[in-house]
Amino acid sequence: MEEVIELIKESITDHVLISSEKKGIKQLISSKKFNKREMDFLRSQIFDIAKNNQEELSKGSLLEWIENINKLTLTNTDTNKNSSYAYFSPGNTCRNAIIQQIKLATESLKICVFTISDNEISKEIISAYKKGINVKIISDNDKSFDLGSDIEQMANSGVDTKIDNSPSHMHHKFCIIDKDTLITGSYNWTRSAAERNQENILINKEPQIIKSYLKEFDKLWKELDKY
Repeated sequence: MEEVIELIKESITDHVLISSEKKGIKQLISSKKFNKREMDFLRSQIFDIAKNNQEELSKGSLLEWIENINKLTLTNTDTNKNSSYAYFSPGNTCRNAIIQQIKLATESLKICVFTISDNEISKEIISAYKKGINVKIISDNDKSFDLGSDIEQMANSGVDTKIDNSPSHMHHKFCIIDKDTLITGSYNWTRSAAERNQENILINKEPQIIKSYLKEFDKLWKELDKY
């Protein structure tokens, strides 16, 4: 593991990820035959390395590096159309998995989450919107005005946002990416969920399951009020 991490660190020091580096990292990762837990740890380390170098690189260059390095960690199992993965907190595993999936979006993000206050996730959502991804957010009206909530910030950035104004709560926590990847579970997109709470997310690529969640999202989108 340390050998892989050191090679990844070296790839960011010259601010350019060349093809020979990509090939070397990919081959080394493949040779190690990491299990799922080890791959999750490796991906979390990628984000830590990126954080430590964010002052050295432009945002565009840093994002490109993260995307390219993450692609090198994908295995045949990762790209299986019907594969599912579970992640748990406290810790950064759930947060990193959510961020990674948002980065992989090419067309759309349909986010339906009770409360969003994790700045790292919110920045990634805004970044996706600015890249031209069709982003829609549904959240709960009571939580949207909580101290630290990022709902107003994202709405003010131009992200299409709706909230539930009913006496009850919009308590869902799910996100559909490009209509082919679902993130769901108990995990609210908050700092406390990452740092303190016992939470979980499931990433699912089963078409029939995703179809059901898309139907629920579209139903709520028609019913709820714009932020």
